[in-house]
Parts: sequence; structure tokens; C-alpha cells
Amino acid sequence: MALACCGNTHRNANHTTNTRMRTTIPLLLSGTAACLLGLPLPAQTCVLAIPENGKSTLAIQTFSGPMFTDPKFMKGKEEKKDEVVAAFNAGVRAGTVPAASNAEMVFTITKAVVEAGDEYTIGYNVGGTDYFSYVVCKDDTLYICRNRGPVFAGPPEDPIGFSLQGVQKVPVHLKVGDILQPFEDASFIFPTTTDMTVKKRVFSHMGTSSKDGFGFATDSRTGEQGFGKYTTTTTKAVYKSIDVAVRQSLGFSAHSLQGMNAQVTGEEEVTVGGVKYRAFIIESESWTKGQMNITYESADEEVNREQEANMARLQGKQERLMVRKGFTNKLGYMVMYSKTWFVPQLGGAVITESYDPTGAITSIMRTVSIL
Repeated sequence: MALACCGNTHRNANHTTNTRMRTTIPLLLSGTAACLLGLPLPAQTCVLAIPENGKSTLAIQTFSGPMFTDPKFMKGKEEKKDEVVAAFNAGVRAGTVPAASNAEMVFTITKAVVEAGDEYTIGYNVGGTDYFSYVVCKDDTLYICRNRGPVFAGPPEDPIGFSLQGVQKVPVHLKVGDILQPFEDASFIFPTTTDMTVKKRVFSHMGTSSKDGFGFATDSRTGEQGFGKYTTTTTKAVYKSIDVAVRQSLGFSAHSLQGMNAQVTGEEEVTVGGVKYRAFIIESESWTKGQMNITYESADEEVNREQEANMARLQGKQERLMVRKGFTNKLGYMVMYSKTWFVPQLGGAVITESYDPTGAITSIMRTVSIL
């Protein structure tokens, strides 16, 4: 699984760096992780083939699968959808399906020996701003990290939210059949407030209405019964609508389980920069569930409760629809799939294929050189 590159804030004469941006680095990183490492044990040197001071180049292709390009696709039978997806993926791998986008990224690599172990810092510059990710190798374990500290979203002077990303741990000595540990991410959007006006139904007065009829009837006052013309008079409460000023607070949070059901399913020889390596194929899932957090504040507590109840019913209906349509699993998580070619000598994945919920390839990221 591909990782995003983010880093701590640093300043020098030429650059300002922060933790706002995400960009994929499958060369040394796989999965979704943040590194807040402070391991107390003495460092041991790992024997890796990562240059102590070098550069790597990553080629990125994205694709638009049938789920997004064919309006009738999701209405088809499962067997037919599987056939369409299989043909699409075969075309992607054969090069007959054109990429929606092509990009190339160049990263700097530096090594330091720290208390936690051998630490490799991977940097990428965008518009004069540096972003950093980290890989720490200690004993028989790679600690794969996208950043240190919270990753803020939005402009640094006024962020709109942040994410906290877990640490991925992968053994240096892998074998087919190994089960890898999952890890977690959490994201939050700061609440925003909106002043609005809602309608409330309140009692106005008691009203009466009359209706003439013909036939058998009973006088409700005297109990007398008879046949002929009669008049029915009904008294009931009359309501009216009034405006109520309400302040709505809207926030968003997301929980992700990365590396779910991750397993080493095979081995394959890969070539990076003209050098052959043994790669371990890791197949895994990414589970993500988002939640809108909406509250209402007004002088009328009844209005607050009614608005929140209405929103809860609407969200529940949408969640059930997503499960029924197959976009989420029964626990409410959207499940995405990935397949990586992981080279422990290089500290992570050198090829990553990502898939949408139907199994169609959405992106292929490949490390093409390490210098």
C-alpha cells in the first residue's frame, strides 16, 4: 500500500517545511503510518541497500475504472461486473488501457544513526516547501512512517483539520504466508458553525369546523338518535409555524484501519534501476469510515433535539443505502484493496497497485531508479 509523504516543520534560508501535504512514496514506505518513535533500546545497524545520501524516482499512473466511467456498471450482475473488471485490469497491465494521468516524483534520501536505529529520511520539495517521511530499521523490524506529529490540512496559518497516522511495522525477514499487523489512522475536520433559521410548529388556537350530512345520527349533547339531516361540528387545535434562530455546528471525522488482512502471498523478482531484487507480494485491505458530527444550539431545546433527530435518521438511511449498494461492508467501512511488491532491502514497496471497491485498478506506482 502506498504512503503519503509529510514532515515536520523546519525553516532555513531557502525552505519552509510543514506537515500539510500528502504525496505517495512507495519506494521506502508501504501502508499508512506516522512515526512518533522514541525507542529506548540501543540501536543496531540494519543491512539495507538504501543509499545513505541519494535520490529515488517514482512513476505514478492513475486509471478511471468502470465503476466511475460506466453509469450502468453498478446495476449489473456480480458475475458480469467481475468479467468487466478482469478485462479492464488486463488492459491496464498490457498497456492497452490509457492512463488518466502520468506523473513522476523525485525524492532525496539521507541516513542517520539515532537511538531508535538506522533512520532514513525521504524528502520531496513542492514550491519551495520540503516534506519528509521516515523509515527506521531496528533489529529485524522496519518502522515505516509518513511524518512525525499531526498532519494538518489547509493553510498553515489557518488549518481546517488534522490527521494522526499509525506506525506500520514490517519484519526485515519476510516469508510467504506471513500475516502482518494492521495499524490505524484518524482524521478530524475542525467544526464550523452556520447561523440558520428553522421552522417550528406551535399551538395557535382551538378552531371549529362544521359539516352537514343526512342519515342516522346521534346528538352528542342529548344522546337523542334519529334519521334525517344533521350537522357535525368538530373542534381541534390549530398550529402555526414560527421562525427559530439556530446555530449549526458541523464537524467531520474519519477512522481508517490500514493493512487489514495483510498477508505475504508470494515472491517475485523485480528490477529497480537495473538491479534485481527479491520482492515479497503483500495483499491487504484499507478500511475507512467517515462520520458527520452535527449539533444544533438555540434558545429552544425542543428544536435542538428535533433537528439532531432528523439528521440522525437521514445519516442512518444513507449508511443503510451504502451497505445495500455494496459500497461499504456491514460495519460501515469502505474497503479498498492493494497489492504491493515489498523489497525489505529497500525499506518498503517498489511497486504498488491500488484498487477501487470493485477490484478495478485505480493507480500503479513504481520506483524506477535509486541513485
